This record gives sequence, structure tokens and C-alpha cells, in this order.
Amino acid sequence: MTARNAPFPFARILVAVDSTPASAAALRYLRRLLHAGATVRVVSVAENPHTLVPLGGWAGAQLQAARDELRLDAEAAINAARAKLGGCGAHVEGQLIDLCREGGDLVHALAEAISQWSPDLVVLGTRHHRALLRWVEGEVSAPLARLLHAPTLIVPGEYEGGPDDPPSRVLFATDGSEVSLNAMRAGARLSAPRADWRVIYVVDRLLAPGTGPFEEQLEDTLMKSGQVALKVAGDELATDDQQSKQVVETALIKTGSTYDDVPHTIERDAQHWKAQLVVLGTHGRRGLTRWLLGSVAERTLRLTSVPLLLVPPADS
Repeated sequence: MTARNAPFPFARILVAVDSTPASAAALRYLRRLLHAGATVRVVSVAENPHTLVPLGGWAGAQLQAARDELRLDAEAAINAARAKLGGCGAHVEGQLIDLCREGGDLVHALAEAISQWSPDLVVLGTRHHRALLRWVEGEVSAPLARLLHAPTLIVPGEYEGGPDDPPSRVLFATDGSEVSLNAMRAGARLSAPRADWRVIYVVDRLLAPGTGPFEEQLEDTLMKSGQVALKVAGDELATDDQQSKQVVETALIKTGSTYDDVPHTIERDAQHWKAQLVVLGTHGRRGLTRWLLGSVAERTLRLTSVPLLLVPPADS
């Protein structure tokens, strides 16, 4: 891997914005990453008022006023984003998607814009809702992330960040797969020149609870696999960082004995270590396999308090 000496991997960056604090947080974080020569496309969607509220007898001038207001809000979000990203040396352009004219819904409109422009990196802000509000309002970042085939940076709205520099504390979660190594390559090239790197492997102790000797055997197997995965990951990062002689930290950690899972374990470790970026590979499972095995990346996305880079397989 040649992360530190390689050209910056993300020359075409698409960021979806609206007027929420989540978008503001995403723009603040993105500004830390920008470099001269990059192109940033700022996309905002003017939604169709018919899909937002029951309009009843609204018609004519009232309906047109609602459409105009939503369009103006989207234009304002683009202009504000371009102003926040100004002075970074990157070329920043805007794209407004008007669902009143183009039809469809917010998530698929963004996915289509991403597919047509083919960015190297997608940046999204996310809001973490709880209980009923989450089910009523929904989230854009989680369903949209499932439709993407480019690395996607998710920035929580509550994340305030640190200095105006690339992340200097980067946490990589590996499962020993080539997908994880591919994610490490992308994440390493987003970090500061002398960043602290930590690689973790999570042993899920809840895969076979209550099965006696089999449970112990499975945990032992996972721990051995984790040790191998950590050595491969640590050696690759350390080889890349020979010039600065920086030590790459690795850790084998376990889920709790009850009411715990891999995403929550990653989140706890990220908070405890004060990570500024978490990097995960996504396996892109579909259909029944996804429902049976779940998605560590998606569940981590829904609860993370730290910016999260999701990297799909290299050939996706």
C-alpha cells in the first residue's frame, strides 16, 4: 500500500446538502479534506410539497408558492455550501434537483445524481433520531448508502470536530477480508500525514450463546482469526509508514456477554479512543443474505457519533 505517497484518491466529491445542522457538520468536515485540483459538486433537492404534507384543497397559487419556497430553500443551501467551501483551492459547483419537475423521491433522486456524475467520494450528513420520530421522519443517509457504489463519508450532525486539518486519529475495523484492506487503503489516504492509526477486530461473543463447549470453541476460532487479520492489517499500515517510524496500534476486542453487538462495540471503542474518523468496508450483501446476517456497516452508521467512511468492494 502506498497511501502516504499516492495522489489524493478523491478528485470528484459529491456532497448532498439541505438547511439542517447535519449538512453544516458534513461541510465543516469536508473542508478539512479538500485540496487544490479537486472538484466538488454540491447537490440539493427541492422536494415535491405533495410528498411532505397533506395539501387537501391546496391548488393554484398556494401550491405554486409552496413549490417556490422549497426550490428557494434548496438554492440557498447550495449557495451557503459553496460559500463554506470557498478558498480551499477546489472547484465547487452546484446542482439543484427539482422533484416537482423530475418526479421520484429524495433518496432515489440523489442516487441517480450520484450514478450520473460518478464521484470518487460521496459526503452526507446524518441525524440520529430516536423512537417514534425516527420511524416517522426516517433517515436519508442509511437507505441512500445502500444504493451507492462509491466510498461514502457519513458525518453525524452532532459532531463538532477538531482543528481544520485532515483527521489525525483514524480507527479501522477489520474482519480480515480483502474488502477491509481495500477500505484501509482509502481511509489511510484521507488521514493527516502523521496520524495515529488503530486497527481493531471485534470478536462477537453472541454468535453461539449458551452452547457450552461449542461456544468456547467458536470464540477461540474467532480470536485466532482476529489475530491473523490484525497482523496483516498492522503490517500493511506499518510498511506504508516506514519513513516516520510510526507505530500502528492494533487491538482484539470482544462484544459484551449480553445485549451487545459489533456496531456498538466499534462505537464504544471509537469514543474511548477519541477517533476522528472510523473506516469500514461494506460487503454489499443483498437479499436474504443481508437480512439473515445483517449489515455491520449500516448498523454502525445508524448509531455512530464519529464521522464514518464506508468503502464498498473495489469492483462494485
